[in-house]
Amino acid sequence: MFSWSKQSSTPAASSSVPSSSSAAGYRRNSASTASLIPRNVHLSSYLNHPVLKPSTRKVSADDTTYDTVFQTTNGFALIVRVYVPADNTKAPQMTLHGVIASHNWLDIRMRVIGYAPILSDQSWRSSKLKLGDAVYAVIHHFQLHPPSISQVVDENLSRLQQTLSGASNNNNATNRSNPPNTTSSSNNMHNKSNGVNVQAQVIDKKEAACKVDEEELSSLIPRVPSNFPEIEELSLSELNDLVNNKATLDKFINKISVVDALKELKESIEMSNVDTATANLALEEKVESICMEVETLKQDLKSNVEKYRELDARRAAMTRPPEIHEAVRELTSAKKKALNESDEFADDWVESGGSDVSAFVKKFMDTRVLHHTRAAKAERLKMSM
Repeated sequence: MFSWSKQSSTPAASSSVPSSSSAAGYRRNSASTASLIPRNVHLSSYLNHPVLKPSTRKVSADDTTYDTVFQTTNGFALIVRVYVPADNTKAPQMTLHGVIASHNWLDIRMRVIGYAPILSDQSWRSSKLKLGDAVYAVIHHFQLHPPSISQVVDENLSRLQQTLSGASNNNNATNRSNPPNTTSSSNNMHNKSNGVNVQAQVIDKKEAACKVDEEELSSLIPRVPSNFPEIEELSLSELNDLVNNKATLDKFINKISVVDALKELKESIEMSNVDTATANLALEEKVESICMEVETLKQDLKSNVEKYRELDARRAAMTRPPEIHEAVRELTSAKKKALNESDEFADDWVESGGSDVSAFVKKFMDTRVLHHTRAAKAERLKMSM
């Protein structure tokens, strides 16, 4: 697809694609009762277009949004994003994705507004164009009349442009002597743009709210004219009428081309704001649900942290080494207990007239050894204090 810029002949679809100057013709034919082209036919004409197909990919979960990569005559890689409404009576929408640019066919949000057939639903229906031809016409226009790029906001597109610039410099002599093969170039570009399209599968909502610098605004807002020939041609009575009659003044102002341009810019900004607000409202329920889930997890975490601290304190108390004086006290008590147990056992054996001396001696000695062991431990602890 990047070889389009090398073709000097009129594009194959140009015979069926009207120019932007025929907007009035589309409006006059808007009342036509011709049958609508089915949506699947529109999509097929776009996705199976002999030139567009290699560089076109679906970027939405449904079948409404597609990206087509192309290259302009000045060697810049661009992406046209096409939105195909589910309602077949609605006109498709096209935007220049991933860049901030200036062009008389683009509004401040990079939406294509200079191609007559997609300016309104009526214009689209009366044009009898297929989607593939319309997209081809828009891309071909941008190829021959490249927009002025102010900033590339898509990182993958920026890297893609750097790759193309390097390849162009390295193969400049070869390209002059050997014209590139259209199909091969399109396929190669399609492979290189995989990274762009993979990331574009999640439509960038932030792009619609990107900041526009003062230079960009200056290029979009018409300058104040230094003179007004329309006023200079008026007679004195007409000038008095303009000054004294507000309705006449408003009517005169509305005829000025600069005012029309400002109104169009205002409407495009308002529509972009409405689209952005609608997108935000569509996410409101999901955001609230996530916030509730986060709050629940926060409470669970707080409860678990408190429980952990309690158990950790109990563990520390259970595993903490005892105080020396406390250990000495317990050993002394246990020593006395062992001594008393051995004495009682000996008395009981004598009084009962025991006969098994070996068993007596073994049990008696075990108890006495335990007594002396505890006494020795207690003594060593006392010495260490």
